[in-house]
Amino acid sequence: MSTIFFADAIEGDKEVGSKALHLMKMKKQGFPIPNGFVIRTDAFKQFIEENEIDWQGQHVKENIMKGHMPQAIEKELIDAFHETQAYFDAVAVRSSSGAEDLAGGSFAGQYETFLNVKTEQELTEKVKACWASAFAARVQQYSEQMKVDLGQFSMGVVVQGLVKSEVSGVIFSQNPVTNHPDELMINASYGLGEAIVSGLVTPDTYTVNKFTFHANKQKGFKEMKIVSDSEGTKEIETTEEEQNQFCLSDDEIKTLTELTQRIEGFYGYPVDLEFAIQQGHVYILQARPITTVPKTNNDLSAFQKSIELTREDRKQFWLLLDTAFPEVASPLFTSFLSAFTDGMNKASTDLKSPNRPQMKAKVYRHHVYTQPVMKRKPSQNQIQEHQAMMKDLYPSLTKRMYRMFEETLFPMYKRIDDHTHRELTLNEARSFMDELEDIYAKAYYLHFDIVMPQLALISELEDMYENLTGQPGQHVHDLLTGVMNKSLETDSRLGQLALQVRENPELHKIFNGHDALQLEKVLNETKTGKAFLDDVQTFLNGYGYRTTKAHDFIGETWVENPLYALGLIQNFVNDHYDFDKAFQHLTEQRKQKFDRVMEEAVDGELKETFRQYYAWGLDASVIRDDHHFYIDEMLDAKCRLFLLKVGELLRDHYVISDREDIFYLYLDELKKLLENPANATSKIAARKQAYTKDEQAVVPQYFGTPPKGKGQEIEKYAGPIGTDESNNDRTIGGLPASSGTYSGTVKVIKRIDEFSKLKKGEILVCKTTTPTWTILFQNAKAVITDSGGILSHAAIIAREFHIPAVVGVQVATKTLKDGDVVTVNGNNGVVTIENE
Repeated sequence: MSTIFFADAIEGDKEVGSKALHLMKMKKQGFPIPNGFVIRTDAFKQFIEENEIDWQGQHVKENIMKGHMPQAIEKELIDAFHETQAYFDAVAVRSSSGAEDLAGGSFAGQYETFLNVKTEQELTEKVKACWASAFAARVQQYSEQMKVDLGQFSMGVVVQGLVKSEVSGVIFSQNPVTNHPDELMINASYGLGEAIVSGLVTPDTYTVNKFTFHANKQKGFKEMKIVSDSEGTKEIETTEEEQNQFCLSDDEIKTLTELTQRIEGFYGYPVDLEFAIQQGHVYILQARPITTVPKTNNDLSAFQKSIELTREDRKQFWLLLDTAFPEVASPLFTSFLSAFTDGMNKASTDLKSPNRPQMKAKVYRHHVYTQPVMKRKPSQNQIQEHQAMMKDLYPSLTKRMYRMFEETLFPMYKRIDDHTHRELTLNEARSFMDELEDIYAKAYYLHFDIVMPQLALISELEDMYENLTGQPGQHVHDLLTGVMNKSLETDSRLGQLALQVRENPELHKIFNGHDALQLEKVLNETKTGKAFLDDVQTFLNGYGYRTTKAHDFIGETWVENPLYALGLIQNFVNDHYDFDKAFQHLTEQRKQKFDRVMEEAVDGELKETFRQYYAWGLDASVIRDDHHFYIDEMLDAKCRLFLLKVGELLRDHYVISDREDIFYLYLDELKKLLENPANATSKIAARKQAYTKDEQAVVPQYFGTPPKGKGQEIEKYAGPIGTDESNNDRTIGGLPASSGTYSGTVKVIKRIDEFSKLKKGEILVCKTTTPTWTILFQNAKAVITDSGGILSHAAIIAREFHIPAVVGVQVATKTLKDGDVVTVNGNNGVVTIENE
């Protein structure tokens, strides 16, 4: 048989050429390939022999075009053509060489394509023209460049039903500009695809995230389009309306993205596709490997690959851990992720957690993802054993925490400080890196060993409260406010410094007359100002070990730069905020609420048990903020200062050009460079570029499929999975976290160094909050966050300050901008955009 239909393809048939083989494979897999057939390469050989053409001689092309088609081949060709015409009134004829799509090079675009072929005679001529294209000068030149011997290959021809497309284009399943595997690029324009392939038009360009389907769109001129004509094709100018709008809808972009992922998954490597859309139906016309994509992660060590979320990993359920790691994380910081997960896993075992949860954490585009795994369903005995153990701990959770700090944490911090404040050799720095790993492991074990019993107590309190009052258990958090903790202490000390300013005319004049960026310089010019800066430094020595970037070594600590504290003090001065009065009011409200609950509750064992557990819970309510202050913030801050010292050492040995470049090295790299210094500046430059790009990247909230029956549990802590489907131009939704409504002006705060932007009465919009952000809640009148559930920090603190909050909105920081006027409804979780 000289011709074979796509549906009859034999796997691995080498007599059809690369292009045809790809189409046949995809057709058999059910992909939307227009019907067609292939003229096998042996027909070309028979044609050459029967016409006695010397393919190595002169005028090969001309001789092929003059040659006659062997009768048997011609009959098969015409019969197949008529069968195809039962579905399409015209066909496209394309070359399909065995030399196409070789490893290291592609002959795509070097051969011929003919569109809108309608007659037998025209078909025969176009088939010969495809054969002749194997001997075109450009093919010969390209083969020499690619060092390919064309003599070992023959030419097949694809005859495919012509899709008279309204829109067509090309898709690269891996971004050809950045080579990022989770982005694809679509070039699309009106009419038949030849206009794009031949470079006749400037198409629309869509860079699409494969998982979120978010598309960055760039409008092309789309100057003309190629359409079918009575004879062949013709070029016509596009209308002004066509030129001024995108040719693909969002639904079409999503359909093309999903289809491309399926095809890429089928092949197992990046592909470039040609597509056509006719009357809403998408067709794939060609597929070939992308031969110019470099291998990914080929410079990563085994250790570095172990913390990267691979393509295989992303087939499973992995959840974006933005409640704990709200920003992109540096390579060096992610090198310590195992301390976080191992600490949680060991603590859950030691505390006899009934489900024995085991956590994994990996990184995708510098964003941290987690895969919580419940090992088994607990037995009743295991539940009772855990509850008995927890009940023994509940009466002294806070004392237990501070005993751990004194015995374990603070001595480790002294070790870090000792190494930070003395000159180090390369060997000493290398040796202490191992100790730093151990410090992180111990600190995060303490973190979970402290937090998990408190969470268990809160969970029991929620259940008791619901049974006692008939109200949702989350409302018990309203009864756990107004207890002094390290976050509130920070606010109190800042408030006292602001009071000093207000009571001193000289200081008051400086703070009223200068921008926050100028304050330190101006204060240093007077005796009174210098004395005040000394007071600020005293404050920072006690409360300044926190980085401006949550959970990372990147970002200054407050103790390094007084700007952050001075900016907050200036806000307190301007707002006349009285912390002590506000805190006293909060404490009184909490006491009144508890008394009211007790008065209304029915006397009995449950009421008395709740009273006891509540006393323990109130005492332990400081744990959330205090452990965060001493572990989550202070650990990273102190390690940053030590690592900057090591960075200076590497800079002096010409390994890096700036001390902060150390944070773009992985831990295993850092250790090796301390042992054998070598220039790493080019690697650092590439890492910085990728890091900066990923700061702006839109990443999915999760990969894979959420575990059945765990949705509510995940939502409680991490927020909704997926954006609210009811979102539109005027409303966006999340979880109602703190009741009430408020209309006002939005201020988007992305980092700690932007805290001073928020003015009294504005609505705080951010990705998430940590205890450091508590300072902002005294000015904010409502809160909207991208991530988090009803037990997130933002939700709990909003309830403490009695301001409406909607959390887990996911798109808040992308949708809203400074100055937007919105209404925050903390009762139903809806944010209404009133005026942009």
